[in-house]
Amino acid sequence: MTISQEIETLIRARYPLLYLVTSEELRAVEAIVEIAQRRQKKVFEWSCSTGIVPAGASIQSQKSRNPATKDPLAALDQVIEQVEPAIYLFKDFHPFLTKNNFAITRKLKEIALHLKNSFKTIVLVSSVLEIPVELEKEVTVLNFPLPTREEIKDHMSANVCRCGTYPRIVRAIERAAREG
Repeated sequence: MTISQEIETLIRARYPLLYLVTSEELRAVEAIVEIAQRRQKKVFEWSCSTGIVPAGASIQSQKSRNPATKDPLAALDQVIEQVEPAIYLFKDFHPFLTKNNFAITRKLKEIALHLKNSFKTIVLVSSVLEIPVELEKEVTVLNFPLPTREEIKDHMSANVCRCGTYPRIVRAIERAAREG
């Protein structure tokens, strides 16, 4: 089972809080967006610098931003208020899960109970694993692996197609792919 299949299975089973440990945030977000499209769910991203925004929204986009949701508690409240099926990606949320953030720990515990009966999932994406003891039973931790050799070759092949008008670049990419 691939990591995407595992994540999708957990989402379908209504696991409320997933924690993806990865330094490859972009790949993880892409995988979640693909899963959401298959499951016909919206995807929202949160970071402390943008608040909650639709996934893929440009950083310059101001119209879909809610500045109040930069606050982690307000963002978690927004998750509860939304009624439609969705996946919420919280990027680098680990600093807010330290021992001194009792309100956030409590709110996540309450949300976990609520989300079990909804079609919403929170996915925490971070390169650092930080889970308070109070949430250990509520959070499912997954290690998002590095790309496989085959995925890297596919990515390089896609780049060859995009660079088709530059023969020297194409040859260099093909040579690198062969040398693997």
